Amino acid sequence: MDNGYKCIRCGGTNFSTGWVQSTGKMYFRPDKAKFFAPRTADLAVNGRMCMDCGFLELVGDLQKAKAVVNS
Repeated sequence: MDNGYKCIRCGGTNFSTGWVQSTGKMYFRPDKAKFFAPRTADLAVNGRMCMDCGFLELVGDLQKAKAVVNS
């Protein structure tokens, strides 16, 4: 599936999307998140895996991260 992304490891363009999971979804919490932010500081971690070499690219919710850090 070529969505214009190129793997930084092998240059491949064959990706599969998904998320990282353990016993539940994995979240990222910014260090500078305000304690009393109007919403939880937990950010879902999504990603894509290169189906040519197995490289995983993780992506967080940037808009929510900015909101909890700058609120």
